[in-house]
Amino acid sequence: MKIILAAALLLQTFCIAAFAQQPGADASDNKQAPEYAVKPKYSRSQAENWDTRLKRISGDVFVKPAGVEEWSKIEGHIPLDQQDSVKTGSDGIAEIYLDDKGAMTLGRNTEFEVSSTKLSDSVFTLKLGSIAAKIQHFLNEKLKMEVRTPAAVCAVRGTEFAVEYYQLGKETSVAVYDEGKVAVSTFDAKGEAVWEYTLEKNTELTFKPLQKRFRPAAISKMARYRTGVADMRKRITTLKKTWLPVSQANRSALRDQALKRRVMRNQIKSSGLKSGVKGRAGKAAARRKARQERQ
Repeated sequence: MKIILAAALLLQTFCIAAFAQQPGADASDNKQAPEYAVKPKYSRSQAENWDTRLKRISGDVFVKPAGVEEWSKIEGHIPLDQQDSVKTGSDGIAEIYLDDKGAMTLGRNTEFEVSSTKLSDSVFTLKLGSIAAKIQHFLNEKLKMEVRTPAAVCAVRGTEFAVEYYQLGKETSVAVYDEGKVAVSTFDAKGEAVWEYTLEKNTELTFKPLQKRFRPAAISKMARYRTGVADMRKRITTLKKTWLPVSQANRSALRDQALKRRVMRNQIKSSGLKSGVKGRAGKAAARRKARQERQ
């Protein structure tokens, strides 16, 4: 019996150490390690979807599930589901991982939606801001991935790329770096494709809605994302060594923990405010009563 217990403790220690080696992991992350380290029993739906996770790197990072009005502030990691929205503040930076096959960094003042996590038709929507990403080449032709902006669709197949979109000027910029290609399509007000161009490596393209002429150029404006792409390249190398699967039950538990943390904090603040108001009201009433007795 002692041997079994010792083996179990050794296994738990190994799992915690492995989780701590994940990119950017810190001491607070180790609290979640045992949950991630459980050997999963995958459902069919899990096998057909990317295991998508977010990690807050710095500043304010928020997540809002579909059908929820309030944003929850994220402190560490959280598994992401379809139709989750992510938002970074003016000082916020976050990373999103797709199993150990893809990594993307969200820049400051970015709003992003995980529209679909299906392996056969994954869609990510950049509503505002910028992303820089490294996605490994898909050997399976059935795997498809798109990054959409309000003005374009970027079809990705194993690429190092960056996309930015800003509402001022409604301008979309796309760049491919040292690997891969991106097929960029624009569409009209009816949502119908108007034009398509395949962007080769080390080139960029900037355009506005309904623009008819496009001139790809050597990377210049989008050069500032090259460091982010290089970081994501290194991140995937690390993920290959440290990625730990998680069961559906543990995914749900981790999501609840991350999302409810903000709710609980708001409840505590609200409770403290009410008790403070009651306390001040009680003291004021006592002072009034004392004055009346003296008179």
